[in-house]
Amino acid sequence: MNGNNLANQVLSNAILLEGDKLEVTCGYLAIRGGVIEEIGEGVPPKRAKDLKRAFVLPPFVNAHTHIADSVAKDIYLGKAQPQVVGPKGIKFKELLSRTEEEITASVRATLKDMLKTGTLAHCDFREGGLSGVKLLRRASDSPVSSIILGRPTPAAELDAILKASDGIGLPSLEDFDPAALKRTARKVLTAKKILAIHVAETADAQRASINATGKSEIKRALELNPSFVVHGTWAPGEDLDILCRADVHIVFCARANSLLGVGMPPIHLALAKGVKFCLGTDNVTVCQPNMFEELAFVWACLRRASSDVGSEAARELLRAATVGPMRLFDLPWGPIKEGNPATFMVLARRQNLVNLTDVHAGLVNRARSDNIGAIYLNGKII
Repeated sequence: MNGNNLANQVLSNAILLEGDKLEVTCGYLAIRGGVIEEIGEGVPPKRAKDLKRAFVLPPFVNAHTHIADSVAKDIYLGKAQPQVVGPKGIKFKELLSRTEEEITASVRATLKDMLKTGTLAHCDFREGGLSGVKLLRRASDSPVSSIILGRPTPAAELDAILKASDGIGLPSLEDFDPAALKRTARKVLTAKKILAIHVAETADAQRASINATGKSEIKRALELNPSFVVHGTWAPGEDLDILCRADVHIVFCARANSLLGVGMPPIHLALAKGVKFCLGTDNVTVCQPNMFEELAFVWACLRRASSDVGSEAARELLRAATVGPMRLFDLPWGPIKEGNPATFMVLARRQNLVNLTDVHAGLVNRARSDNIGAIYLNGKII
């Protein structure tokens, strides 16, 4: 789909996914000064660009990535998760063996791929201490917004990392002294930045936490007042209930968990319990940060878990990849709503997206990157 970068325009004959709940509207959208001025049903009152019933929805936000890992793809083959991404995993050896130029080039290539697959922001857990944060900040010269969470190694770098990053992203709590964890959490809270923690990614990590402290990783993480937690692959229903009561988001990474052989996160239980969750793609050494593929994979897994899974679950998956993480990270755009920045993507209705009987399920299960006709940022096609 071709278009120009005029800030003032009207897009008609579109299927709009409006507001926080991604309600379906068949109509038009008027943009003035980079802002959505009007949304209406039916035919617009003025001349407009015909989108030919294309779908207009918020851009993707990938809530958990490790994009520097793209410098060494598919090193997980024939290995268990701890051998790949554990504290002594091969990925760290690979990162240390590569030059800054090699890592920077791979990061930029990955950001370009993310944009081409509809992602306009991601939250990255960046290892390598202060230098790792600075490298990713320098490399992030794409329209894709990078929310960068550093890892304080050594701990003496914590203050500098907090100043240079958007917060702290911690691995399994087993890797840290409890007193040091509390000090870190207090500093992050004082700095008013993000604190995120990997929890219950493997059965071994969950078991070790319970054996050592009598508490699951999620219970221990919540004592640190995190902004959100990641994985929960082995979180029981009780822990999901606790997350729900605490009103803390969890980020699920289904494809990466499956490819690393650690299991499938309990997304069906999270849906049933009303837990707030987002979706992420995790390590690029394992899979590309393609949210279309993530959605389709999760959908297939949910349907395998229960044939009762239907349209509302599909809507929640779309929300978990768009407006949910947008709210979590307080990004500078909003849902498709009058008065919000005109930031969205347009998916052309072709081959795979014709004859859909349910918009949300159809997009989750069938949409691909080649459907993207345009991505708008503040009223301009980027």
